Amino acid sequence: MTRLLIICLFSSLACGDTAMRQDATVLSVLLAEAPESLDPRRGSSAVEMRVQELLFRGLVRVADNLDVTEDLAASIIFDGAQHLTIYLKPQIAFHPCFDGTPGGFLKAADVAYTYESLSDPAVRSGKQRILADIARIDYPDPGGLEVHFHLRRPLANWLGEHGTLGIVEAACARKDPKKFARHPSGTGAVAFLRRDADRRLLLRTFAPDLGFSQLELRFISDETSRLLELLKGRADVLTVTPSRPLLAALARRKQLELISAPGNGYSYLAFNLRLPALADLRVRRALAWAIDRAAIITHKYLGLARPSAAMTPPEHWAHPRGLKPTPFAPRRAAESLAAAGYRANPELLADPSANDQRPILRLEMRTTPEKFGRALSLVLQKQLRHIGVDLALRINDWGTLYSQVKKGNFQLVRMEWIPVLSPALLDWVFHSKSRPGVAGACYHVRDCPGAWEEGAEATAERYSCSAQHCAKATPCAPGCAPAGGRCAATEAGVCARNGGNRGGYENAEVDRLLDRAALRSDQVEQARLYARVQRILAADLPYISLWHEDRVWVLRKPWSGIALKPSGSLLGLLSARLAK
Repeated sequence: MTRLLIICLFSSLACGDTAMRQDATVLSVLLAEAPESLDPRRGSSAVEMRVQELLFRGLVRVADNLDVTEDLAASIIFDGAQHLTIYLKPQIAFHPCFDGTPGGFLKAADVAYTYESLSDPAVRSGKQRILADIARIDYPDPGGLEVHFHLRRPLANWLGEHGTLGIVEAACARKDPKKFARHPSGTGAVAFLRRDADRRLLLRTFAPDLGFSQLELRFISDETSRLLELLKGRADVLTVTPSRPLLAALARRKQLELISAPGNGYSYLAFNLRLPALADLRVRRALAWAIDRAAIITHKYLGLARPSAAMTPPEHWAHPRGLKPTPFAPRRAAESLAAAGYRANPELLADPSANDQRPILRLEMRTTPEKFGRALSLVLQKQLRHIGVDLALRINDWGTLYSQVKKGNFQLVRMEWIPVLSPALLDWVFHSKSRPGVAGACYHVRDCPGAWEEGAEATAERYSCSAQHCAKATPCAPGCAPAGGRCAATEAGVCARNGGNRGGYENAEVDRLLDRAALRSDQVEQARLYARVQRILAADLPYISLWHEDRVWVLRKPWSGIALKPSGSLLGLLSARLAK
């Protein structure tokens, strides 16, 4: 298919240009998938958040340099890391409501309502965990511009993680949550106009200085179809990076322009440290030294990626300065493998005399059947076999793979975080309290470890209780009985600890540094602590850092001026202009 598509790109007969659409002020943009929800309180997938930020603005936003800066907030005052006073910008207008009534101006009550409505069953929010950290929100004047957030515990990164939530107008959203979700209104640069199922979303300009009158988002899952729509002039921007073999052919098309930016996603190889062989640091070092990142980036990514040294990309404020990616050193890899007691490639050993007496290290890596990802896995398999490791590949569809990884049922797995914006992700992935597992018996999540009333540990984000299914059952399920007009558990359930530390990593110093960083509101001090954490991780190797992949968009002339952002944010479309 890739070869046929390359031929098609050069064939003016089969894929020639057609006339541009009659309305040249419509900017038509291609995406791979449609957002399920446009309400910022509901959807949280990557495509949902990218579309939502066109329609809504939050108290803060993540800048191109990955720093957190004010958006709807004019200023923010921190009282420690537990109390925030936010002053809103004046005269910020909302889009018209779904019933046609004009939008009002942003006020304190809108901010409080947005966050508090996350617990409203009618909203059907998937972001209720945000409330676990909020003790209360208050304001001196509902129609004023001053809002106070009181957190249950000091959380220096709370605003960076949750302050980007799109603010809705209380007067409109309260009228009908379902209608609001179908026809949302915020304070973004564009406003909702129409949606055609999962095929198209049409937005109109709201900000006065945009270079188009309407923004058309079209959702096409098939790569061939996306490229043909672009080549035939029925679309202007492709926001999905094309397959690498197609890039050179696309770059030669005079009517197209390729724009790229260093990405802030993070590709890595994760270990299950519960496996005795992988618990040995000498083995992990051997595998890290065996990987030739430069060759993979050159031949598979065509140079459109950067070797990674840590989870945060080099331009991130929390990135450890001067930390270098693990070098490609096959001889060191073989020696380390042999030192761990395993057979290595004798050609790479200084003394191979006892090599044949050692067992072969046999490992399994989970991967997906997707063509590019599987090709990368085959390269990694070949590079590890070069030092003497017998690496088998286990092919799973993405849903199965992710489900098994969350259960800790893996040895090695290549995955990616997209994008890495907040260093608080380090806590979720590497703190020992983030290791999934059983944490005792319970009737309610409040029975799990931690001080529930203070919200210190046992929040819905950290724990779940299997007995809580009773509250949702009608009539009462087995093991449940009527109590106070609802169902309650008659048998204790299991308290499960949630978290992203699926490989079972544990380091007391990392825990201590992450706990300290969570209490600091000074970014300089936070950066120092997070940098120390990442240096320890680079030495301990619970993950092998691989690369940060670049993003590539394809733009059709005469449109120009689009600023592709490292995060892949669609906000870069707002600077599009038609060349005169």
